[in-house]
Amino acid sequence: MQRINRDLPIPLYYQIYQLLESEITDGSRQPGDYYSTEAELQERFQVSRATIRNALTMLEKGGHVTRITGKGIHLASEKVKVDLLHLLSFSEEMRRRGMSPGTRLLGADRITAPHSIAGALQLKEHEDSLVINRIRTGNGIPIVYSQCYLSATIGMTPEMDYTGSLYELIHVQTGRTVNEALHVIEGAVLEGEEAELLEVASGFPALRFRRTAFDMEGKPLVYEEGIIRADQYSYEVRLKRG
Repeated sequence: MQRINRDLPIPLYYQIYQLLESEITDGSRQPGDYYSTEAELQERFQVSRATIRNALTMLEKGGHVTRITGKGIHLASEKVKVDLLHLLSFSEEMRRRGMSPGTRLLGADRITAPHSIAGALQLKEHEDSLVINRIRTGNGIPIVYSQCYLSATIGMTPEMDYTGSLYELIHVQTGRTVNEALHVIEGAVLEGEEAELLEVASGFPALRFRRTAFDMEGKPLVYEEGIIRADQYSYEVRLKRG
């Protein structure tokens, strides 16, 4: 077993980072495999927890590991790459990548649409909307925490089954089809409840998004806000000079 050298003028956390990176990338483990815990690494190297956390932070930023609250350190899974030129539902994205989509429904309810959401859905003042709170998973790993808003007049109810593709359900229930969307992506970090729901440590890197989906007639159909674990998801777009 490789050891750190306390006589070298190299910080201990960086030596540990180099040793762990070498182990993780030696090809003996698969993406998503369990690796260790902070306590086990602290015992192994006989250093402080702060030193271990500094090393793990570097590994996380390098896309090598994921710290899952209550489940230890795992090798980072291969990211789901989304082509921004093609509009797909989350379920379609997962299946396209050979992953099994899943949903944990946190709740669905009628509410008075907040001003910004009413504007996105072109609702009248004080008009009700349906809000659906969900955790979306790929191969059982929580990836996206989102809130989807629909006009209450669309004919959907809180009692419906929202554990599958929302776009597919809307089409079945209303006959309307999502045709295009305006998608805004921003960098973010996961904190508090959002971090707990996606099973990562507070401060974990993330992508926050807002999406308004329109039907074939150009009328807004769904407004969605959400946050995504950055270790599990990436966006790609082909650019061309005009």
